[in-house]
Amino acid sequence: MYLQSSGFCGYDVWLDNNEEVELYTYWSRFTVKQTYDKLQPKRTFTPHVSNHHSSPGEWSADVVIHGPQSARHGWEWYEMGFFACWTRSGPVTLLCFDVPAKSQKDIQSMFCSQDVSRSCPYAVFSIVSDALLRLYDDSVWAVRNHISLWEARRSQETDYFLLHEIARHGVHVSETLSVAIRSLDTMQHHHERFRANSDSGRNKHGRRRWDKVGSRFEFQLQFLQGLVERSEANNARIQNEITLFTIGWICPLPLEKEAARLVLDEEYPQDEVQYQNAYYLGGRIGQHKVVIGVQRRIGLSQAAILAEKMRAGFPNIRYFLLVGIAGGVPHYGPAGAASEIVLGDVVVSSPRGNHGGVLQYDKGAWEGQGRLNFRGHTNGVPGDLMAAVNNFRAEGWSNTNIAGVLKQMRLKLDEERKHQYNDPGPGRDRLFEDTYEHQGTELDDCKACCDADYTMSRSDRGDGATRLLDEPFVHFGNIASSNQLQISAIERNRIQREHGAICFEMEAAGVMEEYPCVVVRGICDYADSHKNKGWQNYAAATAAAYAKGLLSKIPAVDATRSAQSPEQAPIQQTASTQNITFGNSRDSIQAGTINGNIQFGRR
Repeated sequence: MYLQSSGFCGYDVWLDNNEEVELYTYWSRFTVKQTYDKLQPKRTFTPHVSNHHSSPGEWSADVVIHGPQSARHGWEWYEMGFFACWTRSGPVTLLCFDVPAKSQKDIQSMFCSQDVSRSCPYAVFSIVSDALLRLYDDSVWAVRNHISLWEARRSQETDYFLLHEIARHGVHVSETLSVAIRSLDTMQHHHERFRANSDSGRNKHGRRRWDKVGSRFEFQLQFLQGLVERSEANNARIQNEITLFTIGWICPLPLEKEAARLVLDEEYPQDEVQYQNAYYLGGRIGQHKVVIGVQRRIGLSQAAILAEKMRAGFPNIRYFLLVGIAGGVPHYGPAGAASEIVLGDVVVSSPRGNHGGVLQYDKGAWEGQGRLNFRGHTNGVPGDLMAAVNNFRAEGWSNTNIAGVLKQMRLKLDEERKHQYNDPGPGRDRLFEDTYEHQGTELDDCKACCDADYTMSRSDRGDGATRLLDEPFVHFGNIASSNQLQISAIERNRIQREHGAICFEMEAAGVMEEYPCVVVRGICDYADSHKNKGWQNYAAATAAAYAKGLLSKIPAVDATRSAQSPEQAPIQQTASTQNITFGNSRDSIQAGTINGNIQFGRR
């Protein structure tokens, strides 16, 4: 049972007739995992066999979890045992089991160069533990080197088998460090208890001596705690690499993030999805793992900054989806084939005319009588992502299953909240004439301050504006993007005529400039002065519902490349030094007295 433990520490005391300590023994176990330059994925399984449930006489010391064969795969376990016996009048005997050869030399060198106090039973181990710190330090930095080497090769095809292997070892390293800290901390408390109940802590004048051993333990604990933090950072780094977030989902507004949350098939714990003290929403949609971020502020630059941070934190992101609400152009298209956009409809970026799906319409040069001459273009939707959009489009808007997804979203909410994603209905869809401006402040609802005689209902706009409940139309075309809020119907119509834009928003151009992206917008107003917050939640939901369906048309990442077989790592052999004898826990040999008053041996 004890040979299968990650670590422990204990002690026992024998008192003489005067109730003073005559004999003091303590024992401990420390485990360290060391990885080498090349790692091979684990392909063997060693079952756990319980010794303490065996019948009398059936206990076997050969039943252990790990073996030296692991070194062939690029890692090795150091499972070290220590036993010390201290007497008030005699030498200290220290037995070290299964200590690696390099540590044997370190320990021998330390005892040759330092005086060891005989008055404290823990003095010898405070020196031995320095050698243990070197092993733990090597263990942590070996994992860090594997991660850094991988990060330097990010441009290559992702080897997820290797990443999982590094992560597995990183978890073991953190575990052994945590157990080592508890064991060493326990030993320090045992040491303090011994000093408090014996005269070893006071000089001949009755004054307390300086506790050199305790100070050494205190420093070693601080050192180990620093290694724990480094190991946790290693695990966070490799988790960012190994978590297969291949889709980055950008939400300009928090309300859009909440809608995105509701379309996830599975949501991951927040503490698993973080980078540089920023937390993201992570989850699964179909075969894709999606990481969702929300902008701190609106605008093109903020969208670009968020995309950059998400790509840096989750380098496996292949595509971005920018999903949210926007203002739509009510009428577009040529005569005889005009289309009507109503509130709640969805617009998807798609190339039209001279633009690739998104245009920054306020980018250019001012000329003549204060007219902006448009110059410059943003990147278009990449070919493979555009193919997914076209394949989904070919199925027809009726097969987008937006209504079904909306129903599922509402089922995830309680009774008080599920109605926030209901379709407000045609009666709340008010399209004002182009020349009629909003009559109140931006805080005033049009119903209270604007003349309804200047509005057109959906029925007034013809059959093209008719919608069944929860069945919005999906429109494809250029999305006009700018840092300026579009609230002029006259300007809206001009940009639509000149550039074929059918939707207005304030983020897409910032992302499209650098990253492969498709933009999905739910229409919550008509890009005029009559803004309508009553449609925002529903429009965010319809956009998220369409985006979920679109992801089903994007192939999942193939992550099946296996790691190369590592060269066989050398197996370290136990060796005897000139002054100290180290041994294996399955031997039964007692060493002699070494170095005057300290004994080392093997059992």
